[in-house]
Amino acid sequence: MGIISRLFSKKTNNQQPKEVVQIGTEIDRPKQLTKPISDYVKEVPEWIGEHSGWGYNKEDALIMACENSMEGIHNEYGFAEARSKIEVDDVLKMYMGGFERCGQTLVVDGPNHRYDVIRFKVYLFTEEDWNFLKDDYESHNEYKDDKEGLKKHMGLRNQRIKYYTSECWIDIDAFYGKN
Repeated sequence: MGIISRLFSKKTNNQQPKEVVQIGTEIDRPKQLTKPISDYVKEVPEWIGEHSGWGYNKEDALIMACENSMEGIHNEYGFAEARSKIEVDDVLKMYMGGFERCGQTLVVDGPNHRYDVIRFKVYLFTEEDWNFLKDDYESHNEYKDDKEGLKKHMGLRNQRIKYYTSECWIDIDAFYGKN
């Protein structure tokens, strides 16, 4: 069965819903980035529109300048993750542990303004926890052929990881409704 078929197949009555396991400890979202996007990249990509913000709210939205919806959707997810990486590295001075999209909403503001609002979790580690887990993993030969050891290591990882939730507002007028 292909991935598309699995995504749209109906559950039979005997299938149990997959249990969602919460890992980590929630922390406050870091301060908003205030420097312009151009301060963090060698060259601002063409798909980032003039006057774009970091996407913390509607007034600060990233403005997509691409006219292709597939390119636009790909770039908006990439931007949200890249912004999070900058927050983790430059603001929190921590180590990125992962990025998880949690949802997305279309917000229509009048007849001509549409925004995608992406919600996500950013996982991170303190330097101490990062080094501890790295040393543990490497000193046990990456737990090759040691499933129980790897399971214990992942438990330690889940106890030490932290996360914050955030959202990114993206002005999608340039590609909304286009192929």
